[in-house]
Amino acid sequence: MKFTERVCIVLVFLVGVSAKPSITTNQTDTDNVTMATSGTVGGCGILQGPPGRDGRDGLPGPPGTCLLSFFADSRDLKNIEGDLSDIIEAAIRNFTEEKTRSIAQRCIGLGSTSDQAAKSCGEIYQCNSEATSGLYWLTTKDEESVRIHQVYCDMEAWHCGVKGGWMRAAYINMRQPGAECPSPFRLVTSPKRLCGRLGNGCYSKIFSTHGISYNKVCGQVRGYQYASIQAFEGPEDINSNYVEGISITHGSPRKHLWTYAVGISDDRNFPNWNCPCAKFPGPSPPSFVGNHYYCESGNTGPYEYQFYDEPLWDGEGCGAGNNCCAQSGMPWFCRALPQEVDDDIEVRNCADQEIIDEDTYMEILEIYVQ
Repeated sequence: MKFTERVCIVLVFLVGVSAKPSITTNQTDTDNVTMATSGTVGGCGILQGPPGRDGRDGLPGPPGTCLLSFFADSRDLKNIEGDLSDIIEAAIRNFTEEKTRSIAQRCIGLGSTSDQAAKSCGEIYQCNSEATSGLYWLTTKDEESVRIHQVYCDMEAWHCGVKGGWMRAAYINMRQPGAECPSPFRLVTSPKRLCGRLGNGCYSKIFSTHGISYNKVCGQVRGYQYASIQAFEGPEDINSNYVEGISITHGSPRKHLWTYAVGISDDRNFPNWNCPCAKFPGPSPPSFVGNHYYCESGNTGPYEYQFYDEPLWDGEGCGAGNNCCAQSGMPWFCRALPQEVDDDIEVRNCADQEIIDEDTYMEILEIYVQ
C-alpha cells in the first residue's frame, strides 16, 4: 500500500470520529494543510493536499542500547545474575544428589551375593572404603557367556602404595593348620610342612584370575633352601629352568613378573652358583628378568645335603659383604604393567637336578592383582 493511501485511510477515520467541521494536521516541517468536508474531491473523498517531500533517508539516529542495558534499566542486573546463579547451583545440586543416590543404591551389598556381583575388588572398595577383607562375588562377561566367581578381596592392606581393592590370585600358607600343597607341588612334612618339587626340572601351577582385568601385580614368597641350589646357572630362556628357585609369570607366551632365586652359599666362593649380590657374586640374571628379582642363600659356609633353617627372601641374615638383603620391600614385590590384562598367573618351582640333590621349599605364597 502506498504512503498516500495510508494517509487517506487515517484521515477518513479521523473525519468520521470528529464533530468538528474541519481538521488541521501538521507535517514534519512548517507546512500546514487545512482540509474541509467540501471542495474538490480527492482519491479518498476529501480535499487532496499538495505533494509531500521526497523520501530521502534522514540523518543517522543516536546509538541504540544493548539487551543488558535494557535489563539494567528495568531491573537490577545483579539480581538477575543472582537468580541465574541460584538456578544453576540448584540444578547441579539436584544432579549430584541424584547421582549420589544412584551410586549409593548400587553400592548397597555390592559383591555380597552372586546376584549383586561386582566387576572387581576395586569397584567394591571405591563404593565402600570401609569394606572389610573377605570373600566377594565378581562377574566377567565375553561374547559367549557371563561368569560369576567368588574371590578373596584384600580391602585393608597396602600393596604397591595402594590400599584396598586387591584381588588375591594365588595363595599358599603352610603355617595354617591342615594346609595342603596344590598340585603338582609335593608336600614336605619334615622338618616342617612345606611345598617342593616332584622331581627334576620345573613344576608349574596356574592360578586363575577369572578373566578380571588388572594392570598391577604384587606378592610375596617365603621359603627355604635344600642342599646345592644354584641361582641363575640355567639358560636364558623363560620357558626353561633359567633359575633355581621360584619363577612368577603371566599369560601365554610367558611374560616375566618376578623371580625368587636361591644361591648355594652366602659367603663362600662359588662363582657359578652364588647369587649376583653375594659376597662372591655369581652369574647375572637373564635379560628378561632385569632387576625384577630377589636372590638369597640360607647357607653360610660350604654346602651340604641338608635343609637350611634360615628363611629366604626376608631381607635378614645376610653376612658381611653380602648385598642380597639390601633390596627394599623384601619379601614383597610390585609390578605395574604397561596395559591392562586378564592373564592367569603361573608359579614355577625350578631346578636342574633331582630333589635328593637340591630343592626350594615354599612356605608362603601370596599374589594380588588390581
